[in-house]
This record gives sequence, C-alpha cells and structure tokens, in this order.
Amino acid sequence: MTFATLKTNVRAQVFPYGVPENLSTVINNYITEALVHLQKYVPCFQQLNVTKTDVMSGSTANMDEYVRTSVVAAPDGVINRLYTIDADSANTNSSSKFDERHYKQKTFKDITEWIRGEEGTDELEVSTTASASSRSATDPTNVQDGSQTTSDTEERAFTGMWAKYRGKLYIAPRLIDSESLVVEWTGFKKAWGDSDTVDGDDPEVQRAVRLYVTKEHARDWDHDSETYQFATAEFNDAVSEMIWECNQKEVIGKQIYPDQGRPS
Repeated sequence: MTFATLKTNVRAQVFPYGVPENLSTVINNYITEALVHLQKYVPCFQQLNVTKTDVMSGSTANMDEYVRTSVVAAPDGVINRLYTIDADSANTNSSSKFDERHYKQKTFKDITEWIRGEEGTDELEVSTTASASSRSATDPTNVQDGSQTTSDTEERAFTGMWAKYRGKLYIAPRLIDSESLVVEWTGFKKAWGDSDTVDGDDPEVQRAVRLYVTKEHARDWDHDSETYQFATAEFNDAVSEMIWECNQKEVIGKQIYPDQGRPS
C-alpha cells in the first residue's frame, strides 16, 4: 500500500463526512507522526525502507554534484543496498527499465582518490573557484548545485562506488539524467512521498494510525478528554500487540536461521 492510499483510508475512517478544509495539512502531519511513533517502538517497521530519487525531474536536477560525482542526502540509518535504475521512459540511455546497476560501499577517501585518478581525462577537471552549494555549509568546497540538463548524452555506468560523508551520499561516477537512485536501508524514516510503500496492508497498522489521528484531533481541536483518553488507551494496546508480533517474528527467524548471518 502506498502512503497516499494510507492517508485516504485513514482520513475516511476518522472523518466519514470529510476532513475539515482548514485541517487537511494537520491531519496529514498526524499520519506521518503516527508512522514515526510506530518505528520508535516496533523495530520491524525500521526495516525495508526504500528511497528512490530521480536524478532529473523535468528540467530540474534533484542532486548536487561534487567533481563528477552525484551528491544526495543520506538516509538516517544503515544502508543495505544502493543501485540505479533507468528512469527514462524513452529508454534512450539504457537497454532495460529493470536494469539494476549496483554500487559498492567505499570511503570518502576512495571517492577523492577516484577523482584524482580521473582528473584531466574525459574533461574531468577539479574547479578551484567553485563555492559550496547553498543547500549546505558543511559540504566540501567544490560541491555545487546539479548542472545536468535533459540534453546530456552520457552513458550509464555499469557499476561504481558510494560513500557516506557528513550526512550526504557521494556516488561515483555521477549519475546521468535518465537514472534514478534507489537506496534500501534500515532506520528511522521521517518523511514519505505519496508513492512510497508503507506497511499499511496490515490492518493493525491502519488501526494504530487511525487511533493516533483520533486522539491527537480530540486533544488539539475537539478538546474532548473522554475521546482522547479512550483513543490513547486503544492506541497503546495496538502498539503493544504490534511489538509482541514483531518479537515473535524475530524468535521464529532465529529458529529457522540459527546462525548470525541469517537473512533478515
């Protein structure tokens, strides 16, 4: 289930006659808060996070560049897998929409050494005058806003490397405009796009989110202490059941895969 579908379902359950127009954004924020809250107490919901970033969105670059490497914000967690897919509907730069090209984890030093090795070849030159991107004051000196255009004709790299440094991911060689970066990771996710997948197919997840929205709305807007207390108690019970279920999955997993290297 997508985040958009979860929002639609929860809003319809809590407000069967429609969400008040002035509270639409507030209710959406409650739904996000509920998912973040569940992650804090139910470890299972910290797993299988997937973040997909298109290099280009129309004529706008979604990534910065650091001397022919792509730079994007790193997720708040442990990265399990990083790869690219072709996002170009015309397939002009790749033979397959499902052509995953995987990148290996390295250190930022490895990234800079790759840059030095490539400097002076294929028009790769380190700028001595470029200033840091306005998006962050902690970036290395030469990080600039993405400068790719839809007319770029570079080919996709078959493989490459990535490193996490100061909250950013550096991917070398840089991704081309028709690619999308996919990061699979474990940790706390605090923002969802409408197309992001959530564990909303589980009835308990939808129930917990619905109860969270109910109690927050009752406290902040209806000032209904009775509804707030009832919804809070029900929400806490729902979270307790989800924690128990998550622990049971872990126990069963250890029984099936007793070694420490078992798949998750």
